[in-house]
Amino acid sequence: MEAWQYLQPVMDTLVPKVAKHGLGSLSPSEQVVYLVWSYSGAVNNGGHASFFYNSYGQFAAETVSAFRELGAPEYAQVLNRAIEQFPHSAVPHDIDKRNTVFNDLPSCAHQVMEKCDGQFYALGDERLFAQLLSFWRGRAA
Repeated sequence: MEAWQYLQPVMDTLVPKVAKHGLGSLSPSEQVVYLVWSYSGAVNNGGHASFFYNSYGQFAAETVSAFRELGAPEYAQVLNRAIEQFPHSAVPHDIDKRNTVFNDLPSCAHQVMEKCDGQFYALGDERLFAQLLSFWRGRAA
């Protein structure tokens, strides 16, 4: 079985918990798993545009921190570069405001986002999920 397959049941419990009680209802280790998994899924489903357009984008800064906690600074750098395209490097938490700001970004910012997509795809997520599984197994209580 691949790492993501071991993590799927974990996500099956975390997603409803976040939907009902918010990200703060998760332990720090659960937050890392949820944020990293969600980012990867969103970017694989449509690039950074998908990440920022969907609810996961509200956790952009927290996701950078999750990558650092995981020991995956190269992913943190990619996401941080995408975040830097927002005015003052601040991603709005409100989805409607975030989408408006995203749509109003200059074309050069969207080009950077596309480069970030390519960097993420080049890094891939196979190693990322293996690292995430190891993290989960080592820290889950």
